[in-house]
Amino acid sequence: MTLATSLCQYSGLANKSARVDTNLAGVRLFRIDSYHKHSPQMYEQGIVIIIQGHKIGHLNQYQFNYDPQQCLLVTTPYPIVCETFASQQQPLIGINIDFDLTVIRQLVTMIESEQQRQFNYEGSCGVATTKMTDRMYRSVEQLLEVLHDPLDATVIGPSLIRQLFYYLLQGDQGYLLAQYCEQDSALSKISAVIDYVQLHYDTKLQVHELAAMAGMSVSVFHKVFKQVVTDPPMQYIKKIRLNNAKTLILQQGMAANIAAGQVGYESPTQFSREFKRYFGLPPSKIHENAGFIR
Repeated sequence: MTLATSLCQYSGLANKSARVDTNLAGVRLFRIDSYHKHSPQMYEQGIVIIIQGHKIGHLNQYQFNYDPQQCLLVTTPYPIVCETFASQQQPLIGINIDFDLTVIRQLVTMIESEQQRQFNYEGSCGVATTKMTDRMYRSVEQLLEVLHDPLDATVIGPSLIRQLFYYLLQGDQGYLLAQYCEQDSALSKISAVIDYVQLHYDTKLQVHELAAMAGMSVSVFHKVFKQVVTDPPMQYIKKIRLNNAKTLILQQGMAANIAAGQVGYESPTQFSREFKRYFGLPPSKIHENAGFIR
């Protein structure tokens, strides 16, 4: 906590809730100083490590806690409903670490070769928590220390990230990282489709076309997509559109009807109705609950 608090001061987060880039590409520091009720928010691919505080995430039928003892692995972009426990006296502090596909793939190959074992590529939900081990704590502690200096971060940081990936692969959810890198795994195929959706959510997306991208029949694609994402394809796409519309409204000050068109809605009325159902507030009121909550 001493290192995390010091890094917040170094990064300009001593007295505010925000997320900022650090001296190492792909690593971001965040601080939240108030409680937030259940609120949908987009999570990018990567690892979320909490130094202080805790969150409860809800992904349809799944519920998971992540805190200093449990980090979060997110293998595809997810809209997750979260409850955040934090206060000004005890702010939530943590880091986001992006996946490095090349490094993880190298480690998977080495582990499978040296240990004469294969990771289980059975399909599963693409988000999970995993226990922080003593070795992982030491890596994070060293990482927080080197992030205070640009040169230290550049020279030493990548090796610490590689070390952390290795420890995660050796953990109880290591197969998720391995699946993410395995080109023929269901998770990898669905991730590729989701990457496409992230770039083209404002266009008319057809399920049969997405299934073809994954090399699956429509029925198999529906089954595998829901297994990985926990939502059917069109429901997931709707959540992506609504979350992006929220960003346009909050960060660019865009009018709701304009934002609706920007994310692919043809009917502003339908957009407002679905926005309120999803976020619990109409677009015109969303600024009232716009604190940083990731």
